[in-house]
Amino acid sequence: MFKNYFKIAIRHLTRHKLFSLINILCLSIGITFSMIIGIYILNEEAMNGDLKNVENQYIIKSKWKTKDMGLDITTLGLLAKTLKTDYPNLVADYYRYNPVTNNFGKISYLK
Repeated sequence: MFKNYFKIAIRHLTRHKLFSLINILCLSIGITFSMIIGIYILNEEAMNGDLKNVENQYIIKSKWKTKDMGLDITTLGLLAKTLKTDYPNLVADYYRYNPVTNNFGKISYLK
């Protein structure tokens, strides 16, 4: 029975070549983009999955006086280090990221 279905499919593909090419091409593009979106979603969900004490970690954001001075998640460079030295019983660890122009700080607080 499967052999008959296969023969019918081959006959249909050979008779309607352009229509079959369009269908196969669009189906492969759809499956490819579905897989790309699925991989993106899985990577986004697993991004911070290995962090411990997530409820005690905070991102410091800045409120700039002038509108286009910087991004919201950027802070002054030494803010995280100063908080760690001034409040050692509150700040357990800090992380600062500066690729070229942006400073990104993450601070973990102790309970």
